[in-house]
Amino acid sequence: MAGYDFAIIGGGAAGMAAAIRAAELGDRVILMEKGNALGKKIAASGNGRCNLMNIGEPRYFGDSGFAETILRRCGPKELTAFWRAQGLLLSEETEGRVYPCTFLSSTVLETLKGSLKRNHVEIRLQTAATECRKTAKGFQIRTGKETLEAGRILVCTGGEAQSRLGGCGDGYAILRAFGHRMIDPFPALCPVITDRRSIAGLAGIRVKCAVRLLDPAGEEIRRESGEVLFTEYGISGICIMQMARWIRGGGYQIELDPAGRLFSSDGELDAELAARRERFSEMGAENFLNGITAGKLGFAVMKQAGIPLRGEKISDLTDDQLRKIAYTLRHYRLSAEGVKGMEEAQVTAGGAACEEFSPENMESRLVTGLHAAGEVMNADGDCGGFNLMFAFAGGILAGENGRLKRG
Repeated sequence: MAGYDFAIIGGGAAGMAAAIRAAELGDRVILMEKGNALGKKIAASGNGRCNLMNIGEPRYFGDSGFAETILRRCGPKELTAFWRAQGLLLSEETEGRVYPCTFLSSTVLETLKGSLKRNHVEIRLQTAATECRKTAKGFQIRTGKETLEAGRILVCTGGEAQSRLGGCGDGYAILRAFGHRMIDPFPALCPVITDRRSIAGLAGIRVKCAVRLLDPAGEEIRRESGEVLFTEYGISGICIMQMARWIRGGGYQIELDPAGRLFSSDGELDAELAARRERFSEMGAENFLNGITAGKLGFAVMKQAGIPLRGEKISDLTDDQLRKIAYTLRHYRLSAEGVKGMEEAQVTAGGAACEEFSPENMESRLVTGLHAAGEVMNADGDCGGFNLMFAFAGGILAGENGRLKRG
């Protein structure tokens, strides 16, 4: 049986960072990946640009306090130093987002693979851990082909999201077998499926607007803003995906406000609509909102406002109808029928209960020498680099295993 100081199960962000850091500190490391390539999710992140981290206020869910503790130990400053030590320079963009200076995920992967090779990390692709058990000296890991021994192990297999990129639940089973509690996984950061009537004819349209999510009782539970993309099945876009985690069943409503960023008050909007009725009086009412919204969305707003659109002229619109149009421009409503699910989700919510692990080195409080990091844990973030940042930071801390003093 081959013996290692550190065996890493999962070749994503956390696994590669852990392998590099442990090897830099002198460990003999093996990195095992079930798929045929390392870092598939890294390659796809940020539309191929790879948003590595975010220097703004942390935006985490699940065991969010644990994630924030990790980033106080290994945050943007420490991560920047890690990347510079590997030879990768970074570039800060809007909203605190940090990318590789090339804005190419391929650069990140090339850098990581180069560091793995330089530090003599043994890499095994298409190698799944079928069983792990504790021994007097550490751990035995069965792969189906052989049995490996290691002083300590890291489980960082990711979550169930995006199976085409390697997402699976293998890590949950390993950690559960060691007695760890699992919070049921569910998809986060994914598109939303809506009723068909409110999106009819709108597929492909993008609109910048404020967005509100209302629960079945009509109470607002989340507010975002950004670009909304209409699709054949519903709506997408960053602001929509960040709402998806709260949609847990039927009865939820999403309200779009495409007029709010254009008018400083409801009174200003009312005045604009009244002026349009006078200025464009002979035009067909279906064109009333042209220039305020994309044509098809304007038509949809008019219909939701209850305007018949059966050949009326704009001059035919009554004051009451103008009020209804103004309201609908600020509250265009869609019924959320569900979310697209794990295959379309960017990240998995849920996972291993974080309180059962030490934030100092990601080590289990139940089993000495067992570590976990990344998406397999019950902490996930919004779009903007938060999830990769948590994975890389956790991997680095696990690799160091408390051997460096941190504040």
